[in-house]
Amino acid sequence: MTGITAALASMLASCTTCRSWAEQDEGPYHRDSQPLRRDIVEGRVGTPLHLGVRLTRNDGTPAHDATFEVWHCDALGRYSGFPPPDHKAVVSGNAPATAYLSDQTFLRGRQRSDSAGMVEFATIFPGWYPGRTVHIHLMVHLADTTLTSQLYFPEEISERVLSRAPYAERPGRDTTNDTDAIFATGEEPAVVDVAAQGEGYLAAICLVLPAIEATT
Repeated sequence: MTGITAALASMLASCTTCRSWAEQDEGPYHRDSQPLRRDIVEGRVGTPLHLGVRLTRNDGTPAHDATFEVWHCDALGRYSGFPPPDHKAVVSGNAPATAYLSDQTFLRGRQRSDSAGMVEFATIFPGWYPGRTVHIHLMVHLADTTLTSQLYFPEEISERVLSRAPYAERPGRDTTNDTDAIFATGEEPAVVDVAAQGEGYLAAICLVLPAIEATT
């Protein structure tokens, strides 16, 4: 893997805050053996998003050589390898039957953090599905410990993206950050810093591991 994109590395180095890790629900859509790759788009259509995460120990040192897993839904609320949670609402869009085959891996991937504790994923902005705000699932494996959380977006950015095609094919979003049952669990929710880049966005966040991780 080549180094972190310069613009994203700059954002990661100067995040507005380093947030304490918020342990949150894994959810029902995790799959084992996520593909080892940076680009996880796999042909899904949506607003481009480059996601960067910087992981530090509680003493401020980088958590290098940690394995990061991410997974999230596509613009119409579908997770690869699973039927949609609201079958009629999603399939009324442009969802081919093959989107639900068990061998599909779109919008899933894993990377190992570099010497600065950073990882980058090229993806698309997630869509929504009933009962959840816009989010990305995150799991980190370091030594013998596995930590699970979710990443969120500023509401104004989500509203802007969801008003565009293809996201606008699914109007009637029913849950925001303020009304999501998982958003406020654990520590302070992990809301990413966002910057526009061309037709898409850069998203970055610094996360601090719990104290138990500093001694592994």
